[in-house]
Parts: sequence; structure tokens; C-alpha cells
Amino acid sequence: METTRSTPETARSDTGTARSPAVVATLSALLLLAASIAGQIAAGADYPTVPPGLVIPLVVAGLVAWRTNRWTTGLALGVGLFIGTGAILTPNTGDHLSSGDTALIASTAAELVALATLVIAGAAATLARKGARH
Repeated sequence: METTRSTPETARSDTGTARSPAVVATLSALLLLAASIAGQIAAGADYPTVPPGLVIPLVVAGLVAWRTNRWTTGLALGVGLFIGTGAILTPNTGDHLSSGDTALIASTAAELVALATLVIAGAAATLARKGARH
């Protein structure tokens, strides 16, 4: 019977592929944000032909998934703050929530949840990565 031993040459560390809960929450919030914008468009909300609120979160999610570091998580935080500020300052959010259209109300509520989650998780992921070198 042959036994195998782990030596420094055979031991593996998969920490490069593991993601912290804050990074997973950031990625999830970015994808939920994009999906909520798509839901608003499907419900009939007025958006440009190429909606930045849909494209930007998808691009940033791709960057965070590709290279998770302080700069990409900080970029995700910035997207949450930027789009969140727009959602608060424009009358569209209030109009959507008071429209009476269930799909529009649900997708707008999902957008607000995604934005709040993105800001909190993006800040946590950025601060957690401050000491990490990637």
C-alpha cells in the first residue's frame, strides 16, 4: 500500500481564485443593478438606446471578476455612488415607484437594493483589499 505525502512542491494554495464575501456581494450587486435596469426597460421605462446604467455595471463586474484588487472594487463603489446619486436626484425613481405598474415598481425597488448593497459591499471590499497586494 502506497501512501502519499504532501510536500512543499505538491501543496497547493487556491487563494488566488477564492473571493471574499464582500467581493461576492459587490459582484452580485453589480449584476442585480444591471438586471434591474433591464427590468425597468422591459416594463416600459424611458431609457436611451444604449443605457449607461445597464452597460457600466456589467463592464465593472467584468473588471472585478477578472482582476479583484483595490482599484476595481473602488471603481465598483464609485459606480454605486454615481448611479445612486442619479437615482436620488432625478424624479424618475419616485415616478417609477408611484406608477402603479408592478413590474416597474419591483425593478426600481431592486435597483435601490442593488445600489445600497453595492455601496456597502464595495466599501467593505475596497477597505479589506487596502492591505492586500494584487
